[in-house]
Amino acid sequence: MIRRFEIYRVAPDADDAGVAAFESACARCGRFIPEVLHSAVGWNRSDAPVQMVWEHAFASAEAYQRYMVHPYHADVLDRYLLADSPERVVVDDGLGAGLVGYSCDGPVFAMTGGLRRLVLLRLSRQASTAQVNDFERTLAGAAEADDLILSVVGANTLGSAWFDAVTPVGGRPRWTHLWEQGFVDTDGLASYRHGPSSLAEAERRGWQGVFDGLVERAVSLYYEIADPRPERG
Repeated sequence: MIRRFEIYRVAPDADDAGVAAFESACARCGRFIPEVLHSAVGWNRSDAPVQMVWEHAFASAEAYQRYMVHPYHADVLDRYLLADSPERVVVDDGLGAGLVGYSCDGPVFAMTGGLRRLVLLRLSRQASTAQVNDFERTLAGAAEADDLILSVVGANTLGSAWFDAVTPVGGRPRWTHLWEQGFVDTDGLASYRHGPSSLAEAERRGWQGVFDGLVERAVSLYYEIADPRPERG
């Protein structure tokens, strides 16, 4: 399965009706493109310089390709995205996370409600495979962080087109890994972030002095996930 995020900065002068139409187009995408699974739209509540997050998934690479060439993508979604469209409601941002995602064996990321936190990480290119594997296992386990109801980590395999425009990193995506966290609510997130777990402590320290300097950079955002509703024709 392919897990995918599209993360947007809304244009300051974007029309409210246009933004609402874009949000609806993303949220309803699965009605028109059946390959789009686990689709939900959230609004970032952190101070990261982005606003809208569209999370979804595909059963396979072939399903992803069918989505990319589907008429709904070109005729509806692109109206709000492409730079030469008069209906565009988004602008470029400095986060370098417009499109990110990873592969997994199934919907291990699934949540029916609560708060999703997405941590974007860049690991050192000098890291060994063993170091990276150990780091991924530690984050995926997160057994000591009681407030975490979900913890999934994956290598960013969908970010190859989103290079760091200021400091090129040799063809690597700016963010090499994604860490999805789940919480019941904002109180749960706050309890984790100020709690005693070693992972929370590592985050508070900006990952300095932990994991042998493996993490070069990190940023996070979070948003609420609405309960799924049956779609009507």
